[in-house]
Amino acid sequence: MRKAPSKTSTVLGIGYRRDKVVYDQWVYKKAEKTWYTRGTVTRKSDGKKIGRGYMIYNCANPYKTNPAPKPSIPK
Repeated sequence: MRKAPSKTSTVLGIGYRRDKVVYDQWVYKKAEKTWYTRGTVTRKSDGKKIGRGYMIYNCANPYKTNPAPKPSIPK
């Protein structure tokens, strides 16, 4: 997770496989041609919230299990 939607932004925390991600906002970074999502990560092992921040959408939803699809690329 990062502080802002950028690959060079400050890292706030690390999520692992099977951690729960709840997200509610999408941001498209034109310079990187990358979708980011903003949300909260909760650790599966102990239920502790890691924090809230931005992550690359495909990392937040690697198995495409979220019913909300990625928005179309803005013009």
